[in-house]
Amino acid sequence: MAERRLGRTVGNLVLALLNATLILAIVCLWMAWSALSAAERVSETLGTAARTVVPLRSEIVSLTDEIAAARADLAARRDDGAQNTAALEARIAGVEAQLADLTAAVTDLGADPEALIEQAVSSAFEGLGETVADILSGLRGAPATSAD
Repeated sequence: MAERRLGRTVGNLVLALLNATLILAIVCLWMAWSALSAAERVSETLGTAARTVVPLRSEIVSLTDEIAAARADLAARRDDGAQNTAALEARIAGVEAQLADLTAAVTDLGADPEALIEQAVSSAFEGLGETVADILSGLRGAPATSAD
């Protein structure tokens, strides 16, 4: 009878171990799926940011070309002896101001790409539960933040 109880106890322990293993596997799969979803959201955010920067680069090139053309026009007018170049100089000053603004915006984006990436990662992890987000933040090496 003692052997029967021992056999039943061992059987129950094996069954409990199997249940715990399956539950752990399900939790791990859910966490992996959540992390992959967050990574997908991060890549979408970074793709959007990259698509935003590309037009800025082409705008800078077009403004630079416009400044060069305006300077050539100004030089040609000065060579012709034209005295009324104030409108052209004002046009050049306006374009140079726009170019300075665009250059500053692109420089700000390029100066700290880690901040852009950190913002994308943080926004992607907002949808996860706090404990999962804290665990994943710890794995990223960032300090865990809680929304208390």
